[in-house]
This record gives sequence, C-alpha cells and structure tokens, in this order.
Amino acid sequence: MSTAFQYRTNDTYFIGKNQDVIYNKAFLFSNQRGITKSALVLPPEVAASWVSLYGSITVSQVGKEFPNGGMNEAGLVVEQTTLLETEYPSITGLPTVNELQWIQYMLDTCQSVQEVLKAAHTISIGQNTSKLHYLIADRNGNCAIVEFINGTILVHHEELKYPLITNSPYKMACQEIEAGIIAWRDQAEYEQNSMLRFLTVVNRLKSSGNFENSIPWGFEVLSAARREDTVFSLVYDQSCLQIHMATSLDSNRRSISFTDFDFTNNTRAQATDLQGLCSTGENVKFEEYTTDFNYQAVHSFFRDPLLTSYFQWKITDEMIHYLAHYPESFG
Repeated sequence: MSTAFQYRTNDTYFIGKNQDVIYNKAFLFSNQRGITKSALVLPPEVAASWVSLYGSITVSQVGKEFPNGGMNEAGLVVEQTTLLETEYPSITGLPTVNELQWIQYMLDTCQSVQEVLKAAHTISIGQNTSKLHYLIADRNGNCAIVEFINGTILVHHEELKYPLITNSPYKMACQEIEAGIIAWRDQAEYEQNSMLRFLTVVNRLKSSGNFENSIPWGFEVLSAARREDTVFSLVYDQSCLQIHMATSLDSNRRSISFTDFDFTNNTRAQATDLQGLCSTGENVKFEEYTTDFNYQAVHSFFRDPLLTSYFQWKITDEMIHYLAHYPESFG
C-alpha cells in the first residue's frame, strides 16, 4: 500500500511518506559517491552499469542497494508505492535495473526531476519485479509521478495538480476526486482504502497554507493517512537536507542530518536499524556498515514467515548470502 506526497511552506519543500506493509522491519543506509555499480538482473536482460555521482541516505526493508525510497545530497527525493496496474515495457535491449534499484540509480546519478525524467527513458525495469509507481521531487519544488501503464512509461509533471500517490493510477484518482465520484466506496477494500487515503491527503493539501510548523504538519497528514500496517513515517526536509522519522514501534520523532555524513568513496558507509533506533535525544545513531549487518537485513526479510506465506517464494540460503554480499561487488 503506502502514501507519498509533496508539500511546501513558502519556498521550502517537503516529502511525506507512509510505508504500509505486513513486514515491520526497516533499515537506513548511507551510500557513497564515486562507486561503480552494476544492476542485479537476470538474462536476457542487460544489466545497467553506472557510477554514483551523489551520496544519499536510503531506507530499505530488503537490504542495501534496494531502497524503498531516499534522498540524495542534492536534495532529490525518490519514493514509491505499489500500483497493481503497472506493466513495465517488455525487454527492449536498454540497460536494465530492478524496480528498487531504479530508485538507487536515480539517487546516484541525478540532482533534479528533469534529469530523472531524461534518465527514465534510457534504462528499463526488469520484468520479474514488483509493480510500483514513483514520486520524484527536487529541492526547487519540481515534482513528477512516473507510472508504467500498458507497457508504456507515463509521466505526470507539467500539470501535477496533486503531488501525491497512493495505490491508484494517478490520472484516474485525480479525475474521480475532481468529479466528486465516490463509486470507489463500493469497491474492494484495497481500491477503497487507496482512494480514501488519496482524498484525505488532497483535503489536507488544500488547507496547507494554514500551518506554521512544517515538520509536525507533515506528520499530522501522515497520521491521518496511516493504516494499521503502517511501519514507518518519514518527512524529508529537502532544503535543510534532513530526514525526520517515526516508526510503528516508537512514535517519538527522530532526525538525521546529511551534515553528519561523509559521502566520499574512501570512507565506509553507515547503517542503522530503523525499528531499533539507537538514539541520543532526537538524533539517530548510525554504525559503520558491514556485510554482517546487511546479511541480517536480507535474511530477516526473506525468512519472514508472513512474507514467505504470502509470496510463496523459495529463496535459498545461497541466494540470501549473495544478496547480502552484493554491495561488495562494486568498484
């Protein structure tokens, strides 16, 4: 499920995100500049290769290099939610990434929405992936939504009335809200809940000029849009390069600042367990990233009994070991 949206105070822009899923673990990773990477895809798809130009901080439930979302040091935010109507373009011969590495690729290589939209036409998303759509926003206030419908990339940018995604196709959701259509209230719980959250955030955004303290206001909107399975809530402050967060296990808000990180490639990345935050006051404490830390993240996800039952996947110990060590393959 999940909800992501952009809002502003004067000339300052923010992104709010609720992550809704039956798995309640999550991890934060810093990502260094100057790292040569190659995507993890299966033949006959051609793996994309790139060099990270920007450092970033990402949140992942799967492991390092496979983020659910994040922000880079240029203030670019890339977030996603599930969209079951997604149909990625068939194999075209373009360099390929998976649906989560698409996020890391953009954070590594782009500093603006315009750069992301250009890059989106130069790479493909692999076929054997989850169905997502994306919200992209830069610190100058530009925002776009990228979807893949009927095998074609669909970009909502110039006329983005509501900078918001839930789990409904963007154009359809906007049209129904504008027309006052409430027929979706008779639909299945999934569609109904998605549209209710969309409407909830739309109504808050329409009154957004009435707030003074932007971070608490963002969390108020996230609270209004949360579900019983909301695992964590984030507010990205793109101007100050800060990420504010609360989780299902700790409603106290914590913060991280990019000024506390060294993103040069001769230093080690940092990591932390988002649900087991080791914090001093309001600040989140990170530790040096290790393969063992990543192994725990990967193993926890792919051995979770609820996820295993739901997806019916058969992930071997060798595959978990490979994914945990995957970042070590970079130059």
